[in-house]
Amino acid sequence: MDLRRIGLDVQLAAFDGKKLNSIPREAPGAVLCFFTDYIEKTKGVCDVLRQHFAPKTPPIIGALSRPSGIPTDHFGSIIYAPMHSSQVANRVDSMIRLGEMEVEITRRIETLRENFGQDVDLSSEDLDRPFRILFIGKATPGFMVIINALQSKNVEVVAAFTSFSAFDYLHDRQFDAVVMNALEQPEPALTISETMRRNAKLYHVPTLFLIKPDEFEFSDAAYERGARDLVSIDADLEEISGRILELANYHRIHEQLKISFGALGGKDCVDPETGVFNADFLAAHMARVVADCRLKDQNLTMLAVRPIPNATVPIDAAYANAGIAKVGGMLKSLVRMQDIIARVDEDTFLLAFTGATQGIVEGILGRMTSLIDCAAFETGNKTTPSFTFKLDAAVVEDDGMTNSDFLIGRAISKIDGQPEHFEPQSATA
Repeated sequence: MDLRRIGLDVQLAAFDGKKLNSIPREAPGAVLCFFTDYIEKTKGVCDVLRQHFAPKTPPIIGALSRPSGIPTDHFGSIIYAPMHSSQVANRVDSMIRLGEMEVEITRRIETLRENFGQDVDLSSEDLDRPFRILFIGKATPGFMVIINALQSKNVEVVAAFTSFSAFDYLHDRQFDAVVMNALEQPEPALTISETMRRNAKLYHVPTLFLIKPDEFEFSDAAYERGARDLVSIDADLEEISGRILELANYHRIHEQLKISFGALGGKDCVDPETGVFNADFLAAHMARVVADCRLKDQNLTMLAVRPIPNATVPIDAAYANAGIAKVGGMLKSLVRMQDIIARVDEDTFLLAFTGATQGIVEGILGRMTSLIDCAAFETGNKTTPSFTFKLDAAVVEDDGMTNSDFLIGRAISKIDGQPEHFEPQSATA
């Protein structure tokens, strides 16, 4: 099952038309509702789920067999049949991540307000602008009908008739979704989607293929190459526009959260050389993170990382420090927005991962090590112009028994090769 393949713990509950059976006691990261029958009862089922998990509010995702006449405003996200298993898994994973981002950004705002006296306003006019959709492919009659239908909903539509012009648009402007005409053949849609997934700037922009279901034989290949949905040209216009705008809306929210994360901090909280948080912010914020994770019975793991110069000649301190700062910036780019990274010493970084076990964090460390091993840094020496870093690291899980200062201290002591004790980090009162 694709949900388990991406590492999710899946629990099953059944609805017999009258009541829900075997609902888990603890709130999950998300609830996926498959409705092939009893679709008219979706609102009642969602109400029961929300009451059961209150005050926690996991996102509820509706996987529906038919769209017409179904009230959908009680779902956080909707997937309509036909649906691919990887499409469902991607949507669930995306909604869980979105929820985690929203929780962490709320925590950071509280830390900045209560510990650093910062009032944060994250309102954005970007959320109010019309959706912007890029259409790629031949201007077939069916394609044009869909474009006209979206424009009637105040959607800004840009049409690119070749892959070359499509990438010119993608690199020059921001789009909420990309729809590709695959009615006559799978290319260039497959190649464009795959290329977008390999580009950090375009990775999260959802791609949809417009297809004739009876003639399209590349469904698995499309999803493997990053398609987020396959839309039938034979569906009614409301369903087609709904599928496109559902993904566009998710992407818009995700991108706005990324902007919001980047706006948080300021000189009192951020290390100026790396752009990651400093020791003061970490000490203040981790108290809130630890308390929240324990309240939710959620895993919390810390990773201490120390870049060690790996060179055959002595490295001037200024070049070594510059390299360490660059490594810190690289580490920040390798973790999720909701993960916490701080520079606590000239050569030491601490990272905190909510919802992650030690095994998961060790896997993340492996990916970090592989990338850092390949990066070259200037030595200032003409004979040996570059050097690399190796990463010294230590992983500790929250034991649920001690405070956040002790958890930070355990990570530092472990990377120092010392018994697990701590000296309290400095923190803003």
